[in-house]
Amino acid sequence: MGEAAIAIVIPTWQEAGTLAACLQQFEQQAPPFEVWVVDGGSVDETPEIAAAYGQDCPYPLQVAIAPERGRAAQMNWGALQAQAEILLFLHADSRLPIGGLDSVRQALRDSDAIGGRFRVRLDVKIWPYPLIAWGINARSRLTGLFTGDMGIFIRRSAFEQLQGYPQQPLLEDLELSMRMQQLGRVVFLAETIETSSRRWQQGGAWRTVALMQCIRYGYHLGIPAERLARWYATVR
Repeated sequence: MGEAAIAIVIPTWQEAGTLAACLQQFEQQAPPFEVWVVDGGSVDETPEIAAAYGQDCPYPLQVAIAPERGRAAQMNWGALQAQAEILLFLHADSRLPIGGLDSVRQALRDSDAIGGRFRVRLDVKIWPYPLIAWGINARSRLTGLFTGDMGIFIRRSAFEQLQGYPQQPLLEDLELSMRMQQLGRVVFLAETIETSSRRWQQGGAWRTVALMQCIRYGYHLGIPAERLARWYATVR
């Protein structure tokens, strides 16, 4: 029996500066896989960059504009278009480790496992970014929860059973991870994804950490994601 196919779904919005490097990384991954760039209506060159890369792409690449903008809506729509039975949701500013797709396949050879995530590191190596990454990984180990920066993968059957990402403007990844924990066994891979530190750099490292922790605590206390998203937009 051949290797399991993986559909990599990349939601984009104004990612002209990161997308080319994101797409190039898959040339080092083992097939079979397909890549879906699902744009939310970017007004920069994001769709054009993806389309141009797809003209001579060495792997199956599809570029589409989602009917609805929003990360959850774009990822759900992309998953519906894809064919593979394993789904991997990846941010445009994240890089898989070499052999990352094989690690996903290996993890899901266990029929009890429904999905999982990678570890994460930030692309800036100076203080305090390694400590921030360590904190993200430690929190995930302690709580069993994870975010999209960590590269969420899941069986299509489980994704459909959970009805995909919840249609909310913030923390849709955290909510999906909670539902995955309730549904079945989740695998935490030892391999590491590298993701951009731009969010922490733009907002200030410790200020951004504090802000996101407040938002997470608010969500766990029952504050609606819509209200938290409005608050986040005013203070970020």
